[in-house]
This record gives sequence, structure tokens and C-alpha cells, in this order.
Amino acid sequence: RVETNGGGFEQICLLKGENPNHSVRAWTRAFNKAGIQTHMLERGLNGIRLSPVSKDLRKLMFALKKKQGTDISRSFDGLNNPQNLELSFQYAKEGGMIAQGALSITHSPVHTVEYYVKLADQFIDLGAEEICVKDMAGIGRPVSIGRIIKGIRDRHPNILISYHGHSTPGFSIVSSLEAARNGVDYIDVGMEPLSWGTGHADLLSVHAMLKDAGFSVKDINLD
Repeated sequence: RVETNGGGFEQICLLKGENPNHSVRAWTRAFNKAGIQTHMLERGLNGIRLSPVSKDLRKLMFALKKKQGTDISRSFDGLNNPQNLELSFQYAKEGGMIAQGALSITHSPVHTVEYYVKLADQFIDLGAEEICVKDMAGIGRPVSIGRIIKGIRDRHPNILISYHGHSTPGFSIVSSLEAARNGVDYIDVGMEPLSWGTGHADLLSVHAMLKDAGFSVKDINLD
């Protein structure tokens, strides 16, 4: 479950008109009690802001987010520069969080399957405990998404891998299936009315697709 948007720590305050510290604690409490992990998006040198912040504030942020009930820090760098994420992984673990490294997916002659598999190697060497294939624009091609995940899985059989794809150009629903077929552990989905469009593929659609493909997925209580 995502507890806040990476665009800025004020997001929840803007959306609800409440103190974000109170809102985050209220949001995560029920999930924590049920044993469901929550995660946040973290922008490396920028923390959860849109401009760089000092090391002491970055370090404090992870400890604070953990106290607020957030378990996983999904850290990414828009340029996929591992150096910009090294301290994020370190500070997340020091703060008691799980350090997840996110590969920022795009489509170009440079951004090959091999490029992303090697990038995952670098993130793991720097301390990332999980990997997220983060297709934030939804332009990753489904077969390539599957190959990236298989490449990471073959080299790191015990690491948890997430697929995060937005629906903007329509690839993400197919990419979800390719990700599952290649050993992904988690697929990010959205619930109506927040799914599709620039959001994630819909929970019910992905669930039905995976069930039809022969995967063992738990039933959803629609009541």
C-alpha cells in the first residue's frame, strides 16, 4: 500500500486539508495491524521533494517515516545514477525501513534489457534489499519488461521484485502478465476510480488475467 506520493511531503495535506503527520499515521495504522506493508516513493538526493535536501534531513526523514508506520522506501533516480541512491539505501536501513531500489524505465536504444539488469546489480551491491521495475510513464515494452525481470531473477533468485507500470499508453496490462510469467513477486495495481488513465492497471482486470493464465491468486471479496 502506498502511503504518500513522491512528488512532495505535503501531498496528503493538500488532498485532505489535515496535518500530514496525523494523516499518515492514521492511514498506515490499519495496514500495520493487519500485517500489510506500506511503502513510500523517495527521490534520492531530493528525498521526497523536487529539489535537493541536506544529508541530515534525508537521514531524519527515513527514521520519521518508519515511526509513522511506513515499511518500505522505494528509492529512484530519474537518471538511473546509482551514486545518487547509495545514501538512500543506507539511511533507509539505518532508519529501520526496507531499502528498495527502483529502475526508472524508458524506451531508447541505450536503455536495453542488459542495461537494466546491470543497473539492478549495482543497486543491490550498494545495499538495495528489493528491486522495483518502475515504468512510471508506462512506455516499457511488455516483452522487454519480462526479460528485465527474468534477468534480475536469474542473477538474484532470492530478491523480491516489483513491477510498477502506469497505464498511459496501454502497455501496462500486458506488461503485468509478462512480469508474472518471468517471476515477479508483486504487481502494483489501482482500484477504481484511481486505475487506468495515468494510474495503474485495474486490480480486478489484472486479477482476472492472472487467474485465467493459471496463476494462483486469492479470491477478492467484492462485498
